[in-house]
Parts: sequence; structure tokens; C-alpha cells
Amino acid sequence: MVGKKVVHHLMMSAKDGHYTGNLVNGARIVNQWGDVGTELMVYVDGDISLFLGYKDIEFTAPVYVGDFMEYHGWIEKVGNQSYACKFEAWKVAQMVDITNPQDTRATACEPPVLCGTATGSLFIAKKDQRGPQESSFKDAKHPQ
Repeated sequence: MVGKKVVHHLMMSAKDGHYTGNLVNGARIVNQWGDVGTELMVYVDGDISLFLGYKDIEFTAPVYVGDFMEYHGWIEKVGNQSYACKFEAWKVAQMVDITNPQDTRATACEPPVLCGTATGSLFIAKKDQRGPQESSFKDAKHPQ
């Protein structure tokens, strides 16, 4: 891992419900990974970057309205202008009864539930690379 892991926390709201039973579309996970990747790029080279694409996206558990999620990301490899990143989505808490909007009871997921994984590629042109902007990325080196 290059630098530190970035973690975003987010509760799935009613507007995130896409399917019957308050199921959240998997694209919501992918969207959040994009923000995690952008934050990583700011830390490693001082630019918001261009997201080139994902591969090996796998959804491993359902996500529902009311779920509290953690979106993790880290850099595996720094290339000349590209960055290989890994992403995970974890459910850390959930509503007790998602069928009743008046029921506000929730519970922690112990252990957290892995809901998705992916590999992503991001790009920062040489001219836009400003070097590490956060101390844990000080050893991030581009190949010569």
C-alpha cells in the first residue's frame, strides 16, 4: 500500500433506494469509490485526477436504505502517470426493520459486512503532478 487508506462514511438515505424493498443500486457504491479515489489522488500528487476505469467489480452483499457504509480505498501501485487502486465497501450498521420508516432502531454490524470490491485506475498527467500533499505519501515515487 502506498500512503494511507482513505475511508468515507455515509448513511444510505431514502433517495438512494432504487429497487423494491429499499435496495440500493450498486452504482451508488461505485460512485462513492470515485470520491475516495479522488481524495487519494489529491494526497499523492495534488490533483483531482481522471478516473480511467474499474475492473473486477464484485458486489458481495446487498445494501439497503438506512445502512451505514464505509468506503475504503488505497493505492497499490504508482506508475508514470497512472495509479492502481483497490476499493472496498463495508456495511458497518443497519436499520433493524427497513420495512417500517417509523422504526428508528439500528444495530452495528459486528463484524462489518463486505458489500463490494473493485480495482480502479486513475490518471494524472506529468504536467499536473505536484508531488505528495500528505505526509504518509512522501515515499510515493513515479518510475523513471
